[in-house]
Amino acid sequence: MTYGDPGAMATRVLLSAPEIDELVRELEALRAAHQAELAERLSDARASGSAGDDDDRLAVLEDAAVDGARITQLEQLLRCASVVDAAPTADDGAGLGSVVRVRDVPTGRTAEYELVGRRGAGAGDGQVSLGSPVGEALIGVRPEDVVRVELPHGRARTLRVLGVRTRTVDPGTTPA
Repeated sequence: MTYGDPGAMATRVLLSAPEIDELVRELEALRAAHQAELAERLSDARASGSAGDDDDRLAVLEDAAVDGARITQLEQLLRCASVVDAAPTADDGAGLGSVVRVRDVPTGRTAEYELVGRRGAGAGDGQVSLGSPVGEALIGVRPEDVVRVELPHGRARTLRVLGVRTRTVDPGTTPA
């Protein structure tokens, strides 16, 4: 299901339904608070009549610009978002919400990566976006697959998939 038209951004952003809901809630809260707070703070800055009132007004306008930029960013992100079902695939291939355990072939080190739609500020260690090089390489993998991950600056990693599972959440807890 597509949330909106891609607009100027050609790249689709794959998000789970809860991630879309979280973005919509943030956008609605920002929109609601933005206008009312801006009007109130500007009124307070004008009413103060102090010598520094220009500085107060500039600070209010700067804060408003930051909020406006975040609103624009969220609107663009939602226009480019495609909702992806986080359910495991029929062939046990990794997808959104999967946890993929891999071994770095040259070093022998193991790691687990949870495939997420986007990494937010509160994202945990081991979470990788489907749009990142590691996330792109792990989409659809199954145990025993070997993938080559093209990293920035021409570097590459070779990973052997040890296992793919759906992330489990304990009852009464909220997923990260």
